[in-house]
Amino acid sequence: MIEIDFKQNEKKVLVRFFALALALVSATVVMTLSSQSANAQITPAQQQALRSLVETGYTNSYPINPPRSWCSGCPHVSIKYSINLGQLIAMVPDQPRTSLDVIIAPTQHQSSLGVLTIQIPRWALDSKNAQGTDQPFRVTLDGHGLAWSQLQQTNTYRVIGAYFGAQNGFLQIYGTQGAVTKAFPTNH
Repeated sequence: MIEIDFKQNEKKVLVRFFALALALVSATVVMTLSSQSANAQITPAQQQALRSLVETGYTNSYPINPPRSWCSGCPHVSIKYSINLGQLIAMVPDQPRTSLDVIIAPTQHQSSLGVLTIQIPRWALDSKNAQGTDQPFRVTLDGHGLAWSQLQQTNTYRVIGAYFGAQNGFLQIYGTQGAVTKAFPTNH
């Protein structure tokens, strides 16, 4: 009887050990993904997954400036996007930081990374150096750098794609110019 109890306790200890080990490995993967430097390289398979999401067409459009009676001249700004394994809750321009802030809600208990692609009109937000040539956006996820990629660019827009985990929720895209700084007056 004592021997049986010992074996059952041993199994419980092993199950707890593997559950803890799995949790630690998962946390390490999420921390590794969320602490990579901005514009970190993504794998070719991840790049292809992002491109295929863009090629199928954008599934959603988010208006980032609601109608305001005091700002009748403000342009209508709507951002096209697609998301997999999550939901986009809000996009908000942040004038002082020249950024577009995106709040996402990952699918609960997801076992793989979610994917988000955003088509950003250049007049809404862009990133240029002092000579006027394109420079990469600075993109953070929950305040940390992450693996992301610029998938397309034209004279009128830039498309970025990013991966997010089950615990992520706040994506920020930083630029240097655009309507985020010019067309959304804050002094009214």
